[in-house]
Amino acid sequence: MKLLHCADVHFGYETHGRLDPSTGLNTRLLDFRRSFDAMVGRAVAEDVDLFLFAGDAYRTADPTPTQQRQLAEALVPLAEAGIPIAMVVGNHDHPVSFGKASSVDIFGVLAGRVDVFTVPTFRAEGQPGGPIQTKSGPLQFIALPWPIRSKILAKEQYRGKSPHEIRSVIEDYYTAFVARCAAEADPSVPLVVSAHLTVQGSELSGSERASLIAHEPTFTVGQLAQPGVDYVALGHIHRYQDRNREAWERGEGPPVVYSSSIERISFKEHDAEKGFVLVDIDAAGEPGRRTDYAFVATPARRFVPIAADVSEAADPTAAVLAEIARHDVADAVVRVRYKTGENQAGAVDETAIRKALAEADTVAAIEREAPDVERRRRTTVHTDTSLKDAVERYVDQHETLAKLKDELVEAALAIEHEIEAEG
Repeated sequence: MKLLHCADVHFGYETHGRLDPSTGLNTRLLDFRRSFDAMVGRAVAEDVDLFLFAGDAYRTADPTPTQQRQLAEALVPLAEAGIPIAMVVGNHDHPVSFGKASSVDIFGVLAGRVDVFTVPTFRAEGQPGGPIQTKSGPLQFIALPWPIRSKILAKEQYRGKSPHEIRSVIEDYYTAFVARCAAEADPSVPLVVSAHLTVQGSELSGSERASLIAHEPTFTVGQLAQPGVDYVALGHIHRYQDRNREAWERGEGPPVVYSSSIERISFKEHDAEKGFVLVDIDAAGEPGRRTDYAFVATPARRFVPIAADVSEAADPTAAVLAEIARHDVADAVVRVRYKTGENQAGAVDETAIRKALAEADTVAAIEREAPDVERRRRTTVHTDTSLKDAVERYVDQHETLAKLKDELVEAALAIEHEIEAEG
């Protein structure tokens, strides 16, 4: 039985994009569509039994009609090939407000074989809906979508509980649910767990915020890779990895895999692999069957960060250009940061730098990094400076933050208010 496992598509990220004159669309949206089309094309070419999407179709829970159309069109070849689709709802798919539909619920009511999982669900013989039917036979499926706190807090018995207590409720419920389903599963039928959540020890790609993930429900490999499970398909963390690889290589457990996202989102992901996973489960009907898998890269747009310290260079511009020449910038999103000496402000010809980057798809930024002494002098904040003035002064010294000035000041003042209220 062949599966294609993907996650974290995030249609809607347009940072570092521009208007494409031939389509009227943002070039980054076209990048994401190109990678998605490549993935769907591979699914059709491999004639997979199931297209398994482990969450986060869009950047937000309220995608634009254009973004919705792009995803709907991209799924058409799967429907035409008769490949069933399973979609597990992720955190970016869920609205904050209780009772509202997720951004992917619409696919569950369209004609065709599309299953959308918004709550923990077990699909197996004797369960509602039965197993997922594929051309290679039935597939048992345990879906663990992103847990929504608002749904839990809507229940009387959980109102007033602390975030830590709610996190424990979620972890206990999900763990018990997987254990019960795995125990009830038919050992002669393949069993897959698909979840959009955090597994302990996962390596972040750089685009995730560790401070937020630290407060999310977190699960161990063992809680998901229960006896009888053939494969665990994960979404949420953007770096490709098998959290159970050593045990799987010994034949002592299933792969527990984050498939990665299909496109880069920021320069923090410049060196991360982007793609999806092809999974092959031996469906011969024997317990202890083998599952194999392989990562497949998408044609994700390259991000190239270039850094040059030219503070000691006699010709700073020539030194920056020499550093650029050491990188392949063709068709890439490129960022150049150069560090000059304290008395070298204006010594670099940025027009020459832009000319050297002519083959790049997008020049995200050309930034001068002030030397440490100059930076400390320019950003000194005295004890009698108000928080608002301090944040504004800091932002004024960092051009990349200029567009966020009002939001940063507002956030800082809100935090100050909370601290004062608690004190």
